[in-house]
Amino acid sequence: MSETNTSLRVASVSLSILATIAVGWFLNAAQAILVPIVIGALLAFLMDGISRGMSRLPFYATLVPPWMRLGLTTIVLFILLAVLISFFARNLDPVVRAMPAYLASLSATVSEIATRFDVEFELTWQSVDRLIFDNIDVQQLIRLTVNSLSYSAGYLALVFLYAILFLIERDSIAVKVAAIVPDERGRKSVWHTIDLITDQIGTYFTTKTLINAILGLVCWVIFLLFGLEFAAFFAVVTAIFNYIPYVGSWIALALPMLFAVGAWGIEMNVFLMFAALCAAQFVVGYFWEPRLMGRSMNLSPVIVMISLAAWAAIWGLIGAILSVILTSAIMTIMSFFKTTRPIAIMLTNNGEVPATSATPTPKNGRDGRV
Repeated sequence: MSETNTSLRVASVSLSILATIAVGWFLNAAQAILVPIVIGALLAFLMDGISRGMSRLPFYATLVPPWMRLGLTTIVLFILLAVLISFFARNLDPVVRAMPAYLASLSATVSEIATRFDVEFELTWQSVDRLIFDNIDVQQLIRLTVNSLSYSAGYLALVFLYAILFLIERDSIAVKVAAIVPDERGRKSVWHTIDLITDQIGTYFTTKTLINAILGLVCWVIFLLFGLEFAAFFAVVTAIFNYIPYVGSWIALALPMLFAVGAWGIEMNVFLMFAALCAAQFVVGYFWEPRLMGRSMNLSPVIVMISLAAWAAIWGLIGAILSVILTSAIMTIMSFFKTTRPIAIMLTNNGEVPATSATPTPKNGRDGRV
């Protein structure tokens, strides 16, 4: 009997591993289809969160009905993202073209420092190209990036179409859930799960977007004060990379610092700008953000880093940005099944998972339904 149980456990673990590999392969293969859908869903959360936040304004909430608030939020957000993508596309090529000149200046600075310590060191654009880019076709990468940005208007329209469809579809979800789960207790459990996931994702994504925008603005002011070229571009890159947990904002910090060293050499301005940027990152990332975010995700830091590596391998930069959101949703779903609940507990930061049953607080007048 014990041998049979052991064999069943081994078979279950083996099937789980194979299923995980198969799902990862499918997600990677279907990236072109799934990524716009996922981003559209996140934009739907963001638009709904902004619309709900605007409803707290007394005169605005009185004069503008809910459907119009959501429509105005959608239009304004679409225009802002279109302007942002257009700005990024216009500034990407000048930054790339300026890199050899900055690297030549950086090479002279590094060589001067190496000479002081009697160390032979040569850093040129050609040496970096041989060292790093032999395995990466940089020109093709730049060309593909620019081409993809040139088609960004259609891609953005597709993403917003998905977002609008998700917002429209939410009104019919209640009828579908009632048809699938006729039992009232089971239906409450389903809505409890949906409420938890939507609240976590909505709160996290909306708050994180606000935090990133403020961090990008602060970094832009710092870049302007020190007179760094491409200040707005580096600020936008910092805001985007800050979606990546722990390492994203520091990776984004490396590029403007390299440009600063290339432009000014090893001077006091470089150290002062680095100190100012580090202070901004520390205040926002380690002081302000945790107080605004609270424990909305409740994921172990180790799990966050593992999920970051896994999702980045599957979906690249988009996967890295969405890693926390996707892993948190998976953890919440797994916590509601007896067989996967122990795994969900291992994924959490404090061992606490959502309750398996609860009576949801009514939302939007639909008996606990979102």
